[in-house]
Amino acid sequence: MRPDEIQRRATELGPWVNGFEYDSVTYPRDTQVAPPRVGRALPFFDVFPDATRILELGALEGADTIRLASRPGVTVVAVEGRADNLSRASFVLGLHGLTNVRLVHADVEQFDLRSLGRFDVVLCTGLLYHLQRPWDLLRSIADVSDGLFLSTHYWGDADTTFDTEGYVVKLVHEDHPEPRTRALTETTLWFDRPSLLKALTDAGFGTPQVINERVAPSVCDIVLAARRAHQTVAGEQGTSAGPA
Repeated sequence: MRPDEIQRRATELGPWVNGFEYDSVTYPRDTQVAPPRVGRALPFFDVFPDATRILELGALEGADTIRLASRPGVTVVAVEGRADNLSRASFVLGLHGLTNVRLVHADVEQFDLRSLGRFDVVLCTGLLYHLQRPWDLLRSIADVSDGLFLSTHYWGDADTTFDTEGYVVKLVHEDHPEPRTRALTETTLWFDRPSLLKALTDAGFGTPQVINERVAPSVCDIVLAARRAHQTVAGEQGTSAGPA
């Protein structure tokens, strides 16, 4: 496909949350979009080098999907809650000639992940904090895989949290300026850090390996890898998620 055709089709599918790169050109051109997302595939495969069947939850426009599926021998099932995001992901995957991806349009809080089969690892990035019952998703993930690569926010201000169903959470109103990155519901619940770790344990995962973490007075970020308690994570001599 010629660059002008790519630009025309990208414009038709817009507006985009992030731009995408193809043949060293960033599309869509001449529009105000965020730069292409930095993929998480490199740290993912550092921790799970033997993963070949991957479930991606929260695929958005397919940036991470492309990087995962570009690895030889890998197949990916990518789930996304917004159909327009999946249309953009499908277009970009087609540009790259990737046929080893199945795209699924579903709300993960209403969808039975077991219907998709079992997976070596689940990649869940930018999704857990968009849910009303995030502990249920972690349990659903444990039903289909022994491995989890998780990137999420958690809440750092104890003065604004409350207890529910055994977890300490923060009620968050979804008012992000980019509506296509908001949750499918108006409000969500964010774990505090100890409750995030407790929810992982309750789902059957062992002590996670923290890959990256940013602590702040309110919105904190964490990237971690975990396996079911009877498994081990490659390179798990790295930092473990001890008490905050």
